[in-house]
Amino acid sequence: MDALGNELNRLLVDTYRAAGKIEQVMLADLSDGKLSLSEMRAIECVGVSRQRGRTVTEISQELDITLPSVTAMIKRLEQKGYVTKQRGLEDGRQVHIHLTDSGMHAYIGYLFAQRKMINAVRRCVEDEDVAVLIRSLKGLNEFFTQKKDELKQGR
Repeated sequence: MDALGNELNRLLVDTYRAAGKIEQVMLADLSDGKLSLSEMRAIECVGVSRQRGRTVTEISQELDITLPSVTAMIKRLEQKGYVTKQRGLEDGRQVHIHLTDSGMHAYIGYLFAQRKMINAVRRCVEDEDVAVLIRSLKGLNEFFTQKKDELKQGR
């Protein structure tokens, strides 16, 4: 790998690890160590839907994890008091997942912490560089999303 490739690799790996560590610490502080990152992502997925709730299938698709994994995670979150399950009014076979007060508190706290982190990042970037940063991150996101989809299709 050439020098530019090495630098790009180092930056991607370091950024990924640092962001993950920040999320772990933020989540530990927010939930007193009661929530895993994947559980928080599920809470976030349900929280976005507000009163409508989400089905296990919708959560599985959005988080790109298997139905059995989501089912087990929702069971854990229900036992911890973060979510409730409710049969669909129109179709009783469907089960909608909703946040409890504790779940909503965790969701709002997580959003607040994310906003603080994004605002801190924005302060580190010069105004004239924001458009370049956004364009670059979009390109990275498209690349990694495409590769992820290719890997899924290859299975």
